Amino acid sequence: MEHPVTIRIPLAWGEQDGFGHLNNVVYFRYFENVRMYYLEKIGVLRSHKEDGIGVILASTKCDFLHPVQWPNDLLVSTGCSTIGRTSFTMTYSIADQEGKTIATGSSVQVMFDYAEQHKVQVPDRIRMAIRSIQPNLPDHEN
Repeated sequence: MEHPVTIRIPLAWGEQDGFGHLNNVVYFRYFENVRMYYLEKIGVLRSHKEDGIGVILASTKCDFLHPVQWPNDLLVSTGCSTIGRTSFTMTYSIADQEGKTIATGSSVQVMFDYAEQHKVQVPDRIRMAIRSIQPNLPDHEN
């Protein structure tokens, strides 16, 4: 799976749990961080600000593959795996400083009209922006 957006995040001492490894809640925060960079890149944040059309998170999941401990720098990556009529699915990968994948995940974002409070179709400009950075994505009806 192609992940066109990657950020580096240094693991903070306080993000460890009582067992001495990265707390499971933090993985979702890292997914959120890289997701926001992706949404900014494809114009969703601008769309939300200008038109009131943004995304709402429908679901998210994480598979924890290996524990990670401080000190460490993590590479958190994301990309879109499918685009549907009203939503798109993103996948995630977190790798440690040696390049070992420690977690993978996914999330479903639904396009949402915040003024009218209902889902809407993925705008053509958002769909085109996704395809411009990931041209080989399949369409998926939802």
